[in-house]
Amino acid sequence: MFNGTKVIDADGHVMEPNELYDRYLDPQFRSDLEELKKTAEQRTSKFFFGFFHQLNTGRPLGTAQVDKPLMRSGRKPHGEVPDMRGGHDPHVRIKDMEREGIDVAVIFATVVSSFCALKSVDFEIAMIRAYHRWLADYCSAYPQRLKGVAIVPMRDADRAAEEIRRVAKEPWCVGIYLSSHMEDKLLDHPAFHPIWRACVETDLPACFHGGTARPPYGLGTFEMGNNLFIQHSATNPFEVMRGIAAFVGGGVLDLFPALRCAFLEAGIGWLPYWMERLDEHYELMPEYVPNLKRKPSEVIRSGNFFISCDPDEETLPFVVEKVGADRILYASDYPHFDGRFPDTVKFTAGRKEFTSEIQRKILHENPVRLYRRLN
Repeated sequence: MFNGTKVIDADGHVMEPNELYDRYLDPQFRSDLEELKKTAEQRTSKFFFGFFHQLNTGRPLGTAQVDKPLMRSGRKPHGEVPDMRGGHDPHVRIKDMEREGIDVAVIFATVVSSFCALKSVDFEIAMIRAYHRWLADYCSAYPQRLKGVAIVPMRDADRAAEEIRRVAKEPWCVGIYLSSHMEDKLLDHPAFHPIWRACVETDLPACFHGGTARPPYGLGTFEMGNNLFIQHSATNPFEVMRGIAAFVGGGVLDLFPALRCAFLEAGIGWLPYWMERLDEHYELMPEYVPNLKRKPSEVIRSGNFFISCDPDEETLPFVVEKVGADRILYASDYPHFDGRFPDTVKFTAGRKEFTSEIQRKILHENPVRLYRRLN
């Protein structure tokens, strides 16, 4: 609770342990898993199984090349280092939620979205389903407080729609985790229509969330000189800006007026500028957005569109003033290294510019309108 308001974390994470696939994967894919392990064996992290796809991000700026790439030191930029066990142990997580003042956590994967790089969609779906079985057990420890967002294989939209309809029957599932593009297709592509239809049919929101230096590689990944400082600063905002332009410009929310969407973990201070620029281009070149029936800013201000903020963004009050508080979600990003644990709730809502009404919208009312199954 925060000042009497129930707090919903619209975007936290688990840290999927490698071992979950040994226990939860369909046995017919065991040989594929063993082959994948051999490819990934140089990675020793307990939690980042699958990050063998990650790019070399170890060139310091100001150098032409390095003999031995840098490794991020892990130094916490702000706040405390959360107990990383909370990413795979729900009992530890609940204790940290109590410290933060979080009543309900909506949980996203950390690695599973990168399984779009596996050798086949069949194997991808098997790995996704293994993750879903593990996540169901994780959430079942505190079923009223822990809810999950399911992954689907965007490489095959029909099978993704099938998976949405299947996982919608699970009591833990409150949304669908999607990427802001897949392979050569942006979100406007008609190939994704089966996904939007399935989300509408099941009343589950489409939640767009990216990652850094791993599949499906975000916009600009390969133009940043293998430097993590630039990649981690820029990739998520660039990718989400492109995702919003394609999704809104493609008229997806006009073609599917009951669809709800959220764009997550990319900050929000740039949003007023992007709305203004998209509006200008809607006027300059409407022939390029034939399915768009209103200004992009009107779509973004509609009841179907949501976006998360970073807890400590100084521009957040300005965004609330320009865009409105009805679109904005609180998100902790727990337990990732760049969060502000244990003060994310306070940093987001405890600002002198915010009335109690604005606090309620960001912390509770907006996520409930997005994730309707939380009611």
